[in-house]
Amino acid sequence: MSDHLPVGELRRGTNLLVTGPQGVGKYELLRELLATGVERGQRGVVVSTSRSAPTIRDDVSARTTTADPDLSVVDCVSERRGESTPPDVDTEYVASPSDFSSIGVAASEFLGQADGRATETRLGLHSLSNMLLEADVKTVFRFTHILTGRLSGVEGLGVVTLDDGHDQQTTNTLRQLFDGVVETRHGVDSRECRVVGVAESATEWAGF
Repeated sequence: MSDHLPVGELRRGTNLLVTGPQGVGKYELLRELLATGVERGQRGVVVSTSRSAPTIRDDVSARTTTADPDLSVVDCVSERRGESTPPDVDTEYVASPSDFSSIGVAASEFLGQADGRATETRLGLHSLSNMLLEADVKTVFRFTHILTGRLSGVEGLGVVTLDDGHDQQTTNTLRQLFDGVVETRHGVDSRECRVVGVAESATEWAGF
């Protein structure tokens, strides 16, 4: 299993789209994958359109024994909510999830720092659904295309979430940017996921 996914070791430069209904645990799965990378000495970069930088750090730190996790956050919510935005070299505050230019510049800078130190990187983006509330699918597609391409260039692992509920054309448009899709659902006794597109056939559903 590749960390918390029912597949073998993923090749470097892989970008995964995590889909499923709201409340199924897509963020939790992303968080676990980031924490596992940090535990291995990798750099984590998070673009958050729903949770503040301190919350992201607390969530990841709670799942790793690393004293000072190497984690950078592009925080797209704190300014909008009027929350504290203290200066921090590992945090970039962006006023809105629709400011794609500023988000892209900040994320690229953090990814470049990891590449310059020859450190493997894991990128999390939660979530594309919030961006789709702010802009049309073509704009979100262009932004995501650039971001996933940047991550592939530094041979990192990308994990991006998208809620179910968007129309099929929107979902299909965004899915084509990714090497594989992690589908999630509510199982009988637990949350379940399977991976589509990474191997020749979809994996079996497995709890997470």
